[in-house]
Amino acid sequence: MSVYIGQYFSLSRFHENGSPYGEGTYRITVRGTGAYSLLIPEVFSASRVYVNGELAASSGSLAPYRAQVKDLVVPVYLDGYTEILIQTANYTHYYSGVTYPPAIGSPEAVSTLIASRMIFYGFFCFSSLAVALFSSVVWIGMRKDRSSPEDLWLGILALAFSLRVCYPFVRLFGIPVTEPLYALEDVSASLGLLCVTRITSLLCLKAGSLTDRILTGTSFGFVLISGAAPLFLLHLLPGFTPVYGQIVFWYKALLSLLLTGLLLKHCLAKTARPDLLLLPGLSAYFMSLGAHAICLGRFEPARFGWFEEWGSYLLILFFSVRMVLKNIALVRENRYLNIHLQEEVNHKTSALSTLLDERRMLLASFSHDLKTPITSITTFTRLVEMNNTALDEESRQYLDTIRRKVQEMREQIDSLSEFTRQDTPAAAFNPVDLTDLVSEFFQANKDDMEVAGISFELSLAPGPHIFVLGDKNRLISVLQNLVYNAAAFTPEDGTVRITLSRKQNSGKSNAVLTVSDTGSGISPDDLPHIFDRFFTRRKGHTGQGMGLYIVKSVVTEHNGTIWVDSDTGKGSVFTVTLPEKQLEIY
Repeated sequence: MSVYIGQYFSLSRFHENGSPYGEGTYRITVRGTGAYSLLIPEVFSASRVYVNGELAASSGSLAPYRAQVKDLVVPVYLDGYTEILIQTANYTHYYSGVTYPPAIGSPEAVSTLIASRMIFYGFFCFSSLAVALFSSVVWIGMRKDRSSPEDLWLGILALAFSLRVCYPFVRLFGIPVTEPLYALEDVSASLGLLCVTRITSLLCLKAGSLTDRILTGTSFGFVLISGAAPLFLLHLLPGFTPVYGQIVFWYKALLSLLLTGLLLKHCLAKTARPDLLLLPGLSAYFMSLGAHAICLGRFEPARFGWFEEWGSYLLILFFSVRMVLKNIALVRENRYLNIHLQEEVNHKTSALSTLLDERRMLLASFSHDLKTPITSITTFTRLVEMNNTALDEESRQYLDTIRRKVQEMREQIDSLSEFTRQDTPAAAFNPVDLTDLVSEFFQANKDDMEVAGISFELSLAPGPHIFVLGDKNRLISVLQNLVYNAAAFTPEDGTVRITLSRKQNSGKSNAVLTVSDTGSGISPDDLPHIFDRFFTRRKGHTGQGMGLYIVKSVVTEHNGTIWVDSDTGKGSVFTVTLPEKQLEIY
C-alpha cells in the first residue's frame, strides 16, 4: 500500500485494532546538485534519518525505544538522485511517523522558514499572555466594585491558548518529554472551551440553572478527560485512539455551535451591543473547526498556524475587544455617577444645612419662650411663701414639689440650649492653642475644686504648644463636662488630674487629653452606656444625662475619639484624642 507523507496522522489505519503504535519507514527521492537543508517538522516518534545509506540525524532511540518529538534539520549534499530513508517507531502516544511533509531548500531558505514560523507562534503566544495579564489585572482591580468573573475567565482562556501554541518551541529544541506535553496541549484546548462556556453562560443563562450546570459540568469533565487520555487511557486502550480523536472534534464543534446559538438568542433578546462582538468570535471558531477537518491530511501550514489556531485566536481577540468596550462603558458610567453624585451631595448638603438652621432657630425660640413661664412660676411660688406664712405643712410640700420640678425643667432647657449651641457648622473651625486653653481652664477652675476639697492637678506636654482645628467654646465645654463630672464622683481629699500630651501614630500627630480621677469609678455594666443620651447614675438622679453625650458629639465633630478606662472603687480615666494641626511658619 503506497501512501504519501502527511496522508495519515498515525499508524492506526494500518492496524485492524486501530492501534497507533508500531514502526514505519518513509522513502524520499530527490534530485539536485549542491548543499541543501532538509527540514522534517515534528517527527512524532523516535526516528533515524539516512541519506544515501548513511545516518544523518536521529531523535530518541529505536532500540531500546525512547520517544522524542523534535524538528529535524538535516544537511544534505545532492549530486543527482539522492535517496532519503526515515525510520520511525512509536509505542507511547497517539501521533506516529512523519505526519507533515518535509521541506528541502537552501540553508538560508530553511532558516527563514523556521524563523518566520517561530515569530508567528511567538506573536500568538505572547500577545495572548498580554491579554491574560490585562484581564487578570482588570478583574483584581475591579472585583470589589462591579466587575464580573467574565474578566477572570477571559484571562484563563488567553493563558490556556498561550500554553497551547507554545509547542513549536518545544519541538524545535526537542525536549525529551512526550505524554505530559500532549496532555498539556489537550488540557489547554479543553480549558479554553471551558472558559468560553463560562463566559457565555454568565451572559446568557441564569446562574445555577440546569443548562448552566450541564454545560459547565460537561466542559469541566472534558478538561479532566483530555488530561487523563494521553497519560493513562490511550496506553491501556491504544485502539481507542481514533475514536478519541473523533469525540474531541465533535465535542468542540457541537459545543461551539450550541454556544453560538445561546449567544445569538441572548443578543436578539437584550440587544446588548458589546455582547454582539462575541458572535463573530464563536462563529469564526466554529468555521475554523470545519476548515481544519476538511484540510486535515491535505494542507499543512509551513509558516503560519492551523485553521483551528486562527479560530481560537480570533475568539480571544473578539472577547478581548468586548471586555475593553465593557470596561470603558463601566468607567464612563462611574464617572457620570460620580459627577451626579457630587451634585446630589451638594444638593442634600444644602438642604440639610437649611434644615439645621431652621432647627436651631426653632430650638432657640422654644428655649427662650419657655424661660418666661418658668420664671413666672418661680416668682409666684416665692410670693405665696412670703405672703402666706400660715401655710400648713402639706401646702408647703406642694410648693417644694413645684419648685423642684421647675428646677428640673430649667436644667432640661439649659441642656437643650447647650446642645443647640453645639450645632455650629464645622467649617467655622479655626486653629486653637490647646495648651493655652487647658492652662486657662485649669487656672479658672482651680479655686472651685479646692473649695470642694479636691486636689486639682495639671500636666502639660513639654516642647512647643499643641494646636488643633476646632471651636474654642466647644472644647471648653468638653473640659467642663469631663472635669466636673469627675468631681461629682470624687470624694474629699481625692484628685482630679488633667494631662495634655502628643502621640505619633502612623506618621500622624495627635493631641491626647486625659481627665482622670480617684473617685468611685464606673461599673462594668454601665461602661457601654455612659455616652448615651439621658444616661446618668448620679445619686438622686440629678442631672439630665446630657454631659457625656455632648462631649462625645463634640469630640466626634472634631474628628477625634474618646474612650474611658475605669476600675470600680479606684477611679476613671477619660481619654480624648484630636488630630494635631501643624501651623505653617513663614
